[in-house]
Amino acid sequence: MKKILLLLILTSITLNLFSQKKISTTIGKTSIDELKMSIYEKDSTASAVVLFEHANMYLDANFNYKTRTDYYFRIKILDKSAFDYSTISINLYDKKQFLDLKAITYNLTENGLIEKTKLSEDKVYKVEKSNKWRTVKFTMPNIKIGSVIEYSYSIISPYLSINDWYFQSDIPKIKSSFNASILGNYKYNIRKVGVLELDENDVSLDKNCIYIDGLGEGQCVKYKFSMKDIPAFEEEDFMLSKKNYISRLIFDLKTYTSPRGTIEKYTTTWREADKKLKSIFFNNQTSKKSFFRKRIPVEILKEENNIKKAKAIYKFIQNHYTWNNRYWSSEDEKVKDAFNTKTGSAGEINLSLFNSLNAADLDVNLVILSTRNNGIPTDLYPVIFDFNYVIVKLKINENIFFLDATSKYLPFGEIPFRCLNGRAREVNFKEDSNWISLKPKNKSSENTRLKLVIDENGDFNGTLNVSRFGYNAYKQREKIQNTTKKNYIEDFENKYPNTEVDSLVITNEFDNEKILVENFKIFVNNEDGLKEKIRLNPFLYNRYVKNPFKLKNRDYPVNFGYSQKDNFFVNIKIPNNYKVTQLPKNTIFSLPNNAARFIVNSKVSNNYINIYFRINLKKTIFNPSEYNSIKEFYNRIIEYQKSSIILEKI
Repeated sequence: MKKILLLLILTSITLNLFSQKKISTTIGKTSIDELKMSIYEKDSTASAVVLFEHANMYLDANFNYKTRTDYYFRIKILDKSAFDYSTISINLYDKKQFLDLKAITYNLTENGLIEKTKLSEDKVYKVEKSNKWRTVKFTMPNIKIGSVIEYSYSIISPYLSINDWYFQSDIPKIKSSFNASILGNYKYNIRKVGVLELDENDVSLDKNCIYIDGLGEGQCVKYKFSMKDIPAFEEEDFMLSKKNYISRLIFDLKTYTSPRGTIEKYTTTWREADKKLKSIFFNNQTSKKSFFRKRIPVEILKEENNIKKAKAIYKFIQNHYTWNNRYWSSEDEKVKDAFNTKTGSAGEINLSLFNSLNAADLDVNLVILSTRNNGIPTDLYPVIFDFNYVIVKLKINENIFFLDATSKYLPFGEIPFRCLNGRAREVNFKEDSNWISLKPKNKSSENTRLKLVIDENGDFNGTLNVSRFGYNAYKQREKIQNTTKKNYIEDFENKYPNTEVDSLVITNEFDNEKILVENFKIFVNNEDGLKEKIRLNPFLYNRYVKNPFKLKNRDYPVNFGYSQKDNFFVNIKIPNNYKVTQLPKNTIFSLPNNAARFIVNSKVSNNYINIYFRINLKKTIFNPSEYNSIKEFYNRIIEYQKSSIILEKI
């Protein structure tokens, strides 16, 4: 959902405001020492480092006292891979103005002198992205390894919203500062995200910062925030949005008090927020049940079994729409138009589902949430702008189902992986909204059975059977149905070059409620043939090669989203004139409280090698203090899957 911006309206009031420009950083701060720097000592792997960045926000008398923010950045380029930092894009919303750009690239000449290259105006481009968004883009000139880029610009805004200030980014920073002088009648909830501590956190009151004709002197609140020696934020697999953890400041407007004492509230209680949710944020798209009652097949509405009726409606909406990959925008949703075009956003599709179930007299509510890539919504106070997605909650007798019809591959009652972001907000149009917890409906599992026979040439013939359920099946169905069978087999053979697929039979490809089964008939080429000693690795498929966890330390949780169980069975028939001299060792490795566990059992019986390998990931979230444990868990798996079987000729 787009964050709704609030207009700053100053009507018929004459203001005299002391200037805050003096604390804005001016260009021209680059030094010889910065140009001579070849490595950042506190992070020798850094390809670039922010030497200093600063933003200063205040009201500008020259622009009718609209909010002005002066930005300043100085960045050292240490490696060619950091040249992308010389291209800057600035997004502007609607009535925001961009001005006073100054940009210089500094290099050191062979004589040890500073060479300056200024950005020319004709190298600044403006791109219209939509009817309300545009981008200013420029690339710094004369970039080399060792360059320092320095640029500043200002943005004039008629809006009350304050953009988040990111202290941390994907490169380290020596210092980052944010200053603001805000009229005292605007009150914000300010919260810091991330584990890093502020080096400066100063809030002061200037009682004489403003004079209002007819009302007298007014006061401003001055904020000074800064951090020093800020490490780069390193992203890794199995994490929620980095916005949950990267060090930054968030400003949420709480109240505005007019000069005449009228108070307008923006973040108050959830009861007040509910009114806005119901009246504004669903854009009057929740009362269209008559429209959908006329479009749902009559035989579905006549179904007396509510579970069967709900499943039929879900499948009807699921198959009718093609999702356009947009989430939910409260401003633009139009369910009737979307139904007629058969294409819609997640909001339009799931609001259509809500209206359809409502038309069938079923007990439904809407659930708003923030997706995994959007950040966890705060529960410190109501901020309805945190939510960017909507799904449906259905209650039949005592059974609760959460529904999302954006994908044709999801079973009834399961929600997309992107929605597994902890808590969500149920919107009840008759009562207050409330927090609920979203969890997977089904357990996810994958069972692989490999059965091979060694022929007279030392090659392997046999079958590979893979059964998937839960999210494993959902992802694989999508992959299978978005390609041809021929291409699917070719992709498999490219992934496993020594394997040839003779045939493939897929069961329950189009039935999302059942286990997805793939039966391969395969031939595995053994280039070594039948030697005196044969060495082979039994973990031919779905083997872990790289550990997804590589950081020395991780300051944010590992979040898998759902529990997972993988079973791998191997059955190999060996020739009569060979004996087994080495098998993978039987082992059990568990994390505390069986949060994660893998088991291996191998044996030989009547010329058959049987290996059973299970990985059970029971816990879905591991705290930073448990990071080394889960990293070691995967290290053990990877090391174990290097194990070999050795056969020797009798």
